[in-house]
Amino acid sequence: MLKTVVLTVGCVALLSSQAVASAMHGKDLFQQNCASCHGMDGKVSAVGKKLKPYPARDLTALGAVDRDELRRIIAYGVQGTSMTPKRYDLDAVGIEDVIDYILSFKRKVDMANGKKRFGQVCSTCHGLDGRAKTGMGAKNLVYSNLSLEETVHTIRNGRPGTKMTSKRHQLSNPDIEDVAHYVHDLRFKADDDKGAKLFASTCKTCHATPSAIKLMGNRAHDASIAELSDYILDLRIRHGRHVRLSKKAVKKLSDDDAQNLISYLRKETK
Repeated sequence: MLKTVVLTVGCVALLSSQAVASAMHGKDLFQQNCASCHGMDGKVSAVGKKLKPYPARDLTALGAVDRDELRRIIAYGVQGTSMTPKRYDLDAVGIEDVIDYILSFKRKVDMANGKKRFGQVCSTCHGLDGRAKTGMGAKNLVYSNLSLEETVHTIRNGRPGTKMTSKRHQLSNPDIEDVAHYVHDLRFKADDDKGAKLFASTCKTCHATPSAIKLMGNRAHDASIAELSDYILDLRIRHGRHVRLSKKAVKKLSDDDAQNLISYLRKETK
């Protein structure tokens, strides 16, 4: 028993010392390779602010940036900017330690700034309320299922094949973080209880329970509600062939009503 305790304590001490060594290594490598432009605190040095065509990026707001993207940026640089590849100066372990050091920077999210920058950069397509009632074909952010990390990635890099272009040269990293959190704060919070009442008033005449619903149409015989996206479910609920049979009940559902109903259907058909 004593040997086990001693061994465990020894392992913990070893891991702790390795973590400290890794943190120190990352800090040293950051100082040698990154600090001249980004500053030791990640907030951009005087030199970094003067870089052309774009200043260095603030590194204090990268908590929601995918680690793979950080590896790629450090290793291969960013074309068209002063961020040159570091894969010749840093090995794989060194890059990981630098990323750990960068992610140790902390900042407080500024929701007021997120709202302001969203209004300036995003609202033309997505609308001030995020519901995209602008005729631009933008995504309705209120019903988006993107994670915070996916939202940040989309703002930073755009979405190929759509009008959503990269905003990384219009928005700083802190701006992007603030906007992403603001967008998530706009999310509609579906209410299962309201969905249950809607099901009872608009669906139950034909469907005794959500699990009793039989999907019809192309390839629907092999699908279940759980396999359909929110977008497809919304189309089926508000524009499906049953709308004609239900007279006016389904047509009266608002966007939010449909989301409440979808949430209830998913809860009951897990």
